[in-house]
Amino acid sequence: MLRATLAALTIVGMTSLPTFAEGLIAEQVVERAVVTIDANGNESRTYETAEDVAPGDEVRYTLTYQNTGDAAAETVNLVMPVPSEVTYIEASATGNDNEISFSADGLTFAPRTALTIGDGDQERLVMADEITHIKWAFADPIAPETAGTISFSAVLK
Repeated sequence: MLRATLAALTIVGMTSLPTFAEGLIAEQVVERAVVTIDANGNESRTYETAEDVAPGDEVRYTLTYQNTGDAAAETVNLVMPVPSEVTYIEASATGNDNEISFSADGLTFAPRTALTIGDGDQERLVMADEITHIKWAFADPIAPETAGTISFSAVLK
């Protein structure tokens, strides 16, 4: 069951590319974290294809992008959904010097420390398990033949 869920998650809409980003391709990979502890008690992580995962396992969603076009891709925003089966791990989103913002509804985005939702008559900071999407806004154009990666980690519920 979990294998099928993870396979489906890699296909679901993962990017938001403007029409003037022709030639920009992206591929998402889902990996399971393997944590080992050496004789000195130091923890290290490696990642393997997430074929079988169990509740409590850490998974990493990585999107590799490349501009295969002849022109720079301008004003690029890449958006990855955070599947409802996982909880985002705070401060795990990475991706060069891009502006990273978060959403709890897939429509409005804000920096993590400013992402709030209404709770009765008051606003409160969104909890990690309420994050539904992460967006990377590229400040600079992506030049032809340029590639990179963005990622985030989460824990399977």
